[in-house]
Amino acid sequence: MIKFLITILIFFVLVIVLKNSSFFSKKSFYKENDFKIREDKKYKIECELFDEIIDRTNRDRERQCYFKCGGDDIVRVDTSIEYICQPFIVEER
Repeated sequence: MIKFLITILIFFVLVIVLKNSSFFSKKSFYKENDFKIREDKKYKIECELFDEIIDRTNRDRERQCYFKCGGDDIVRVDTSIEYICQPFIVEER
């Protein structure tokens, strides 16, 4: 019984010592300059419909919707002729 208690005590001491050591920390495996975490900030903007073109010469019958996202930023969305252009879209930048 005493051998069992001593074994358990040694086990707990080892667990506590290894937990507090830097053996399991990520800094011991990786250097900070080895990799960089990309932190791009993305935001969403609302783009309003300003032009709609239906090309009747195209056999695919396609509708082109042009959205203005502020300034000179224009987004073109091609859809089937069966779907109308939405009044606005939300773009992730």
